[in-house]
Amino acid sequence: MHDHWNLVADIGGTNTRLGVITNGELTDLRKYPTGKLPELLEAFHSLRDEIGTDPRAVVAAGAGPVRNGTIRLTNAQLDLSEDDIARATGARHTFVINDFTAAAWSVAEISHDNVEVLQGAKHPPTGTRLVVGPGTGLGVGSLLYSNGRYHTVSGEGGHIGLSPRNQDEVEIFNAARQVAPDCFFDDTLTLEAEMFLSGTGLPILYQAIELAGGRAKAEPRTARDILQDARDGTDAHAVKAAHMFTTHLGAVMGDLAVVMMPAGGVFLVGGVAEKNRWLFKDAFRDAFNAGGRFSELRRSMNLYVSEQNEFGIVGANNFCKNALRR
Repeated sequence: MHDHWNLVADIGGTNTRLGVITNGELTDLRKYPTGKLPELLEAFHSLRDEIGTDPRAVVAAGAGPVRNGTIRLTNAQLDLSEDDIARATGARHTFVINDFTAAAWSVAEISHDNVEVLQGAKHPPTGTRLVVGPGTGLGVGSLLYSNGRYHTVSGEGGHIGLSPRNQDEVEIFNAARQVAPDCFFDDTLTLEAEMFLSGTGLPILYQAIELAGGRAKAEPRTARDILQDARDGTDAHAVKAAHMFTTHLGAVMGDLAVVMMPAGGVFLVGGVAEKNRWLFKDAFRDAFNAGGRFSELRRSMNLYVSEQNEFGIVGANNFCKNALRR
C-alpha cells in the first residue's frame, strides 16, 4: 500500500503533525511534540522506518521565513532544511514551505461542505483566493489563479500597519506603546497588525485598553480568558478588546481583498476562527465592507470561514500534488 507514498508535515511551536499520503489521500496522521532538530528529524525517520519504504516526496510547513531551501521555525527556534529531510527520509523530492503557503493551498480544492458562508456565493468559485488566519500570530496567504492553475505568493501580510479606526481608539493605541513599543512604526500611532490581531496580540490589546481606562498596572491575561469574558459579558474591557479585534481584523481583510481582488473568495482559517465563531458576525462583516467609494465592491466579494480539519496538512498535501505535477 505504501510503495508510492508522500509525507507531509505541519510543524507548530508546540506540536508537529505528520501525515502519510497514499494515492493523494491522507491515510494516517501522527502527532509529536516539536522538540529540537534531532528529535524532529528522528520523528521523520521513525515514520519512514515503520512504513518500510522511502517516501517519494516530503513537504514540511512551518511558521517562519524560507530561504535557500531552509526554513527558520520562529516559535520552535530551529532551522530545518530540505537536505536534512532528505537524509532523514530518503525522499527524492523535499520541500520546506511557510505555514501560510500551506494555508493558502488548503483552500485550493475546498468545497461548500467545508465552509461557513459569511457573504456571497454558497459555492466558492474558481479564482484567486485570499487566506487570513489569526492564531499565535497573524498569517496571510495568497493563492493566485492563472492559466487554469493555482500558484502561491509568499509574504508577511500580518505585519502591515494598524491604526485607530476612530477617535475613541487613539488613547488605546497610545497606551499600547507602553506594552509593545518596538512594534510601532516610528513615532506614529501605527503598529504591526499582528500585535493586536492574534492570540499573542489580543492580551496586548487588552492591556492597552486597561491602561487607557486608567488602570496603573495592567496584568497580562490569556487570549482564551479574554474572549471567554467578552462572550459572557462579564468584563467591559474584554468586550471592548473583542470588538476592536473583530472590527480591525475585518477591516484589514477588506483592505487586503481590495489589493488582491480574490474572485475565488476570502477565507478565515485557524483556531481563533474555528473556536470563536461568534466573533465573526455583523460587526466583522460591516468592517470588511467599509471601504468608502469601494464599499459596494467589498460587499460583492465572497467571504468564508474554512471548516477544514487539519488545514495545514491539507494544504501541504495540495502543495505536494501541485509540485509533483510540474
